Amino acid sequence: MDPVQKLWMFENWQADQIDKIELAKNHAYLLASFSHPEAVKQILGRDNVHESSDDEFEESSKMVKDNNIKFFNKNNTSARKRKRGVIKG
Repeated sequence: MDPVQKLWMFENWQADQIDKIELAKNHAYLLASFSHPEAVKQILGRDNVHESSDDEFEESSKMVKDNNIKFFNKNNTSARKRKRGVIKG
């Protein structure tokens, strides 16, 4: 294998590893923000960490549920129409 190609592959592998580490770190911050939001603010050094209330969480959950139901119903309706057309034809 060409040394330049090996170097290129190593740099891409290294970038992938850095991305995985950043993802794991961000997940840790997310999970920690539920139990210790002040500690996460101090670690990040930012004041823009959003704390949602139970009402906001319920509203968001309801919105996601409604969108999923609409999507599911839309896909089932079109599948039924196709099946009727095939059966009649």
